Amino acid sequence: MPKWFPALIALSGLIGLVAFLCLSNAGITPSGQMAEAFSTPLYHWGEVRGQTIELWGNGDDLKRPYLRKAVERYQEKTGNTVHVVNCSRTELKKRLKAAFAGDGTAEQPDVLLSFGGVNLERLNPDANFYDFTAAPWVEDLTDTALTQTIFNGKVIGLPYWEASISGILYNKELFRQYGIRVPRTQKEFLEVCETLLRHGVTPVYLPYAEPTMFVYQFPMDSILRDHRVLKALNEGRLSYADLPGMGEIVDWYRLMAEKGCFGTDYIGNGWDGMDPAMRSGRYAMMLCWDTWLYTDFTGDPSKFGIMPAFVGVPEQGTFEGPNLALLIANRHSPRLEAVIDFITFIADPYNYNVTLSGIYTAPVFKNQIGSISTPQYSEKQQEIEKLYCDSTAWTRVRGFSQADATYIQRHMRDPGYDTQACLRDMEASRRRNAAQGEVHAE
Repeated sequence: MPKWFPALIALSGLIGLVAFLCLSNAGITPSGQMAEAFSTPLYHWGEVRGQTIELWGNGDDLKRPYLRKAVERYQEKTGNTVHVVNCSRTELKKRLKAAFAGDGTAEQPDVLLSFGGVNLERLNPDANFYDFTAAPWVEDLTDTALTQTIFNGKVIGLPYWEASISGILYNKELFRQYGIRVPRTQKEFLEVCETLLRHGVTPVYLPYAEPTMFVYQFPMDSILRDHRVLKALNEGRLSYADLPGMGEIVDWYRLMAEKGCFGTDYIGNGWDGMDPAMRSGRYAMMLCWDTWLYTDFTGDPSKFGIMPAFVGVPEQGTFEGPNLALLIANRHSPRLEAVIDFITFIADPYNYNVTLSGIYTAPVFKNQIGSISTPQYSEKQQEIEKLYCDSTAWTRVRGFSQADATYIQRHMRDPGYDTQACLRDMEASRRRNAAQGEVHAE
C-alpha cells in the first residue's frame, strides 16, 4: 500500500468536504485552475480486442444514463461487447452469494456495479476483487470519492455515480399552501408534521418494507464526527447503547409512527412507492438524496427542496455526503485484462467528460467538467456547508448494516420492545458481523 494512503484517508473528512462542496460546475480543479478539455485519451486502453464481458448489477442502478452512455461509447471505441445483466435486488444478492461463496462452479460476473463498504461484506473483497490501488486514475479521484473505494486498505473499484447530498426532500408547494416555514430544529420539524396532519397530508413517506431505506446512518454520522467515538466503537470499548443520541435516533422512528407521521398503512410502503408517493402530493417529505429527483423521480423536481435530516439528532439536523456505486473487477475472471481495459476507459477524462456531461452531480473526478449541481443543493449551499457530515457509519463502522433497521421496525410496532432492547440487539448484530470478518472498516 502506498505510503501516502494512511495520511490521505485520515484527512479525507476535511479535504473531501472542501472538494465536494467547492469544486464548481465549470470544472475547477483543487489547484484553482480550470480543467483542460481532453481531446485525446490520457490512459492506455483499447488494445484488448474481440472480447465480451458481463456486467452485473441491480436493474435500477444499471439504468443510469451516464452508465449506459459509457458502455455504448466503450463498445463503439473498442469493438468489444459489454453484456449488461440486470437483476432485482433480491436476485442479485442470491447470484452473488452463489458466485463468490460457493465452490467456484457457479456463474460469476466479470464486472460488478455495487456500493462499497458494508454492502460488500459477504463477498470477501480481499479474495475476489481486483486491487486498483496502483491504477493511474486513483489520483484523479476527489478525496471524498476516494474514501468510498477503500476496503481493507485497498482501492477495490472505480466510483462512477452521481455524488449527492442527503437530507429530507420536501414539497415546496405543500409548504407554501399551508404557510409552513422550513424547520431549523428537531422541535420545529415535529411541529411541521403536526401542521401537515391537521391539513390531511401525511408528513413523511417511509419505505418501511425496505430496511435499507430507514437510512438511520444519516444522524449517526453526526455522532461519529468525533473520531475518538468511532475508534472506541470499532475497538469494542463503546456500544450503540453508549453512543450519545443513539437512543433518540431509534425512538424518533417510534414517535413518528405513533403520531401517524408515516401514515396509517406505512408497513406496506416500499422502494417502488417512493416515486408515486412524492408525485401524488399526499406526502410532504421523504428521507432521501437530492440527485434522486433527477435519476429516479418521474415528477417535477423543481417542486422540491432539501432540508436537513431531522431524525432525533443533532438538534439542527444534518446533511450527509455522497455514497458512490463502484465498478468492481472480479479478479478471477478469465477476461480480467478486458475488464481492466473497460474500467480504465471509463476512468479516462477523455471519456467521462463526455458521458457525465449535463448530469446532476458534484465532481467525482478532479478533472470532471460539465456536470451540474442540483438546484436543491445550490439553494441550500450555505446551510449544507454548515451542517454537512461525511458518510461515516455506512463505510467505516465495523459490522454496520442498514439491515439492522429490522430492529427499529420491531421497536416501532412492539410496545414491549424498548429502546435499550433495540440498541442491544442492533449492537449484537453489528458485533456478529464484525466477528465474522464481514466488514473491514478503515
